[in-house]
Amino acid sequence: MKQVRWTNQAILALASLGARERQLLLDRLEMANQFPAMYPARQRGRFAGLRYFVLSRRWVIYYRPEEEEDLIVFAIVPARARPR
Repeated sequence: MKQVRWTNQAILALASLGARERQLLLDRLEMANQFPAMYPARQRGRFAGLRYFVLSRRWVIYYRPEEEEDLIVFAIVPARARPR
């Protein structure tokens, strides 16, 4: 089974989420781990090429599935501060 790895930036942002949001995030990441292409990839901007999903309409989670390896969570950013 694939492992979920986190960047330092993502770990710091994870600490600012509430318990309910954290559980929702972990559930969504488990699904993304099983079906890595289920969310779209950004086409341009700072996180171009990374897949993403919106969590509770407040947070955007950016991740990249590695071929036959881990899923890496790169960033958790407030939805209103999404990069263009």
